Amino acid sequence: MKICIAILEPFIIIIRTIIAVVRHIVKTVCEWVSSIITVIVEVCKKACGWLGPFSFLCKWFCKLIEVVKTVWEWICTEVIETIINWVEIFIEYVIYILKWICWIIDWITRLPGLILCKLGIRPRKYLGVCVKILADEAGTPAISLKNVNEMMMDAAAILRKCNISLVVCNTEVIIKPEYLDSTTCKFSGMFRRFFTWFSTNSCSSCSNVTVYFVTDIQNASGCAYPGTNWVTVDAGGDGTVVVQEIGHLADLWSHTSDPNNVMTDQSGGTHDQITESQCCMIRTSRFVNFTWPCALSGIRIATYEAMLDKIIVKSFDRKERGGNSLKL
Repeated sequence: MKICIAILEPFIIIIRTIIAVVRHIVKTVCEWVSSIITVIVEVCKKACGWLGPFSFLCKWFCKLIEVVKTVWEWICTEVIETIINWVEIFIEYVIYILKWICWIIDWITRLPGLILCKLGIRPRKYLGVCVKILADEAGTPAISLKNVNEMMMDAAAILRKCNISLVVCNTEVIIKPEYLDSTTCKFSGMFRRFFTWFSTNSCSSCSNVTVYFVTDIQNASGCAYPGTNWVTVDAGGDGTVVVQEIGHLADLWSHTSDPNNVMTDQSGGTHDQITESQCCMIRTSRFVNFTWPCALSGIRIATYEAMLDKIIVKSFDRKERGGNSLKL
């Protein structure tokens, strides 16, 4: 999708930014009006004590203002927010359809890359990843940063076999308790709110993959919805799960029966082997490029490459696969 998505991406960023700005403005105005009404109610109640026999009329007026405040807050939190959410959801589905159109168009430019890769021409390329760890209301993350770093190093070691350098552009923790253990990997999940929320809050660059870490995914350890630029991985996953989900985004949609292969859904085996054909599919996807995917302050490309070279010798503690792998 590289050419088409490069044209589409600026419009996606602008539209999402407009929605975010509108939401912020509405929230600010609502809070400002509510605070003014609150002050008026307080002043009204104090003034009622000065009116003597007419205080009952004053109190009635104060009650009326309180009702107005309640109605206003309901309009802000329920009506206006619901309208914005529905607009956002509609736009995300439109964007999703447009990405599929780009996927069809850009196969024209992808085919030469696949041919060259099959011929063994595989220069170094980069895959940018944004890591987002969901947390509960107290800010407790679904998985520790240490475990996340080990998973990403594990994934980087596997992709290194394809001469692909996985680069983690940024890591952040997002408080979103409602999606910690409620997401699914079924087709019906595309029509649930988490799908559009993950799409809206993914990396600003459509060429990077956003990896959301959650506590648990229903009947799966990882999930990828083809056509998006994000995946989900639960706390029980490992680096092979990360690579498998990225592989699904890169059009490796089916699983293999080889338990040693990274795209397997079988138990046993190492789950860390990757074939030349699988490498070529990932290398020619819209997520892998010749250019450095993100700015790492203070870290040079050569330094990062040297660090990835050391990762290869590390032994990773991988989890058991099978029975809880991707269903989509």
